[in-house]
Amino acid sequence: MSESAQTFDQLANQLGGFHPDAVASWGFIKSPLTLSHWTMNVVEILLITGALWGLVHAVSRFKQGHVVYLAFWLASVVFMLALEIPVYFPEKLGGTETSLYFIHNEFTVQFFFGRAPLYILALYPAVMYSSFVLVKQAGLFEGRFGALSGAIAVGLVHHVFYEVFDHYGPQYGWWLWNYPNFNGSLGSVPVSSMVSFAFIGPIALTLATRLLVTTDRFEENVRLVSISSRIQFGARAVAAGLLTPVFFVLLTAETWYDLLAIELTVQREAYTAIALLGSALMLTMLKFSRTTEFSMLALLSFSKVYLLLFLAVFLGLWLYALPDYLAAVDGVTSWGSRTGSLPYVLGCIVLGSFFLLRARRPKPLR
Repeated sequence: MSESAQTFDQLANQLGGFHPDAVASWGFIKSPLTLSHWTMNVVEILLITGALWGLVHAVSRFKQGHVVYLAFWLASVVFMLALEIPVYFPEKLGGTETSLYFIHNEFTVQFFFGRAPLYILALYPAVMYSSFVLVKQAGLFEGRFGALSGAIAVGLVHHVFYEVFDHYGPQYGWWLWNYPNFNGSLGSVPVSSMVSFAFIGPIALTLATRLLVTTDRFEENVRLVSISSRIQFGARAVAAGLLTPVFFVLLTAETWYDLLAIELTVQREAYTAIALLGSALMLTMLKFSRTTEFSMLALLSFSKVYLLLFLAVFLGLWLYALPDYLAAVDGVTSWGSRTGSLPYVLGCIVLGSFFLLRARRPKPLR
């Protein structure tokens, strides 16, 4: 047994152990009534619903000629597969045998020998797609350097909603981080995850999609009716998903520290995270203030209805978790799990509410 497999078994045992059939097959289904905690059922339903709802919205926009939506949804699925699989099996793809960074708990539907729950596969097209739609509807892709500022906004909006989820899961064993492989963490969440996966990933996906599925060619009420044009569209969407990990690696702080031969210490990682997220926050808030206005009607659009549901569900989950969170000693619960950072989550909820309550200003009549 490889060291990576041994690490997987050790972490799985900390979560309570996996069914032997789950880790011996490509796909495994278990009763949703037998999961280790009821909150796991909630997040499964929430994220799978979001992914399917996003697909329905994307197909509807595709039929109207606005195909960048479906391209982004499809690219997010390809990106998920291209990124997640190497993370689950690092030693199979050239990584070191000790580079297993985390494992997921056993959910209702598992893939890849117990490594990938279905709800995680739905996470990308659910939250990334909704964040992209929100930013696009706000008009943040327009104007000078619109593609870049819009991509940064997608990254920040995704980060805000994702961290409400990311700081909750470890407390109830949704997944377990292999902390020796990380530098610093905020509560239960490694800083590198908060920046790379929650912020850089959506930026890379947006840039790749906007590069390969150009608005001038596809969006202005152009219906893709011929088979050749649809094949070309599909190829571009898949290519965008495959290009995203390349952009992702190029944009991460770890890559640049390695290129500059600078040691990435805990302190440097923290300062880099603050600089990146702080700059993105200022840029995005400034552009939101310029292009949008307060409006309750904005909540009626697809992305905002889903993200409002997302926040409402997690607000309820956090209220349930609050007694255990407050009773934790040094950030560790009585059953040994680590808690997230509630202050950071509250800040994300406030920012998320701001984004949901903004609507694009009407263009002045000429």
